[in-house]
Amino acid sequence: MQPLPAGGGSIQALAVMKSNDPLYPAIEAIWAGPIGEGMQLELACEVAGVRTYFASFVADPDDEMLSLEINVHGQTVRIPLDQLEEWIAVARTDVHSEAWYDKNVQGTDS
Repeated sequence: MQPLPAGGGSIQALAVMKSNDPLYPAIEAIWAGPIGEGMQLELACEVAGVRTYFASFVADPDDEMLSLEINVHGQTVRIPLDQLEEWIAVARTDVHSEAWYDKNVQGTDS
């Protein structure tokens, strides 16, 4: 292992960013009222020492439909909250880890 150069925190941060392990940072919800954009709830967390806003709950200006707004490759994507709630309900019952399947479904043939 190479020694870190003076001020080598950036090398450490890059190692964290390249890890395939998921992060479970504390998520902060912040009310925001940008001028001309109404009120929205922004989600932020700190990763590798950098505070990042990664999603917002917003209301459509035409019909007040609530959505989760995320950025995908520079494009704003809005997922309607009703649809997201349906998917969360399905996920709560039907999504399991590989370890769960190994323990609970191992050896069963369908």
